[in-house]
Amino acid sequence: MRSLLALGLIAFAMYACKFGDDNDRRSPQQPPANTAQAPVKQAPTKQDVFNELLLFEKDLTQAVLNGDISFLSKNMTEDFVLTGVDGKVQDKNEVLADIKKERTVKSFVISDAEVLSFSEESAVFQYTQNITLKNGASGKARITDTFVKRNGEWMVKAEQQTMMRK
Repeated sequence: MRSLLALGLIAFAMYACKFGDDNDRRSPQQPPANTAQAPVKQAPTKQDVFNELLLFEKDLTQAVLNGDISFLSKNMTEDFVLTGVDGKVQDKNEVLADIKKERTVKSFVISDAEVLSFSEESAVFQYTQNITLKNGASGKARITDTFVKRNGEWMVKAEQQTMMRK
């Protein structure tokens, strides 16, 4: 069983790092690697953006669970706005203040994630988040986040949450 798990992890790592991808091999039409041409920057693919944002979403949500407002503050734009499941609209400072004082979430699971749109400078990412509170209650919300790139790093600019029926 452990060998199957290890094999699965290795296969995932190879996929994520694109090892063994035939697209990495140089075609005969490409110039040799020692030419003085500047490398051409390839635009990120939808899968690249998906992988980056899914990991980022997990880090952001874990920071909320841990009450790590320093991490959150650093990764939110100054004009961040949240529309919560209750319809309440909050700015960055209000959100951070609430996170600092309220720590009721026990665990979360992100599912059904997808990149709705993206460019090199912005992206819209949507997912379902299943949350279990410390008191045992649970719920599910559909979340749509808007991201922008600042100095080459993704930052969350807006989030809209909608409760889902079970």
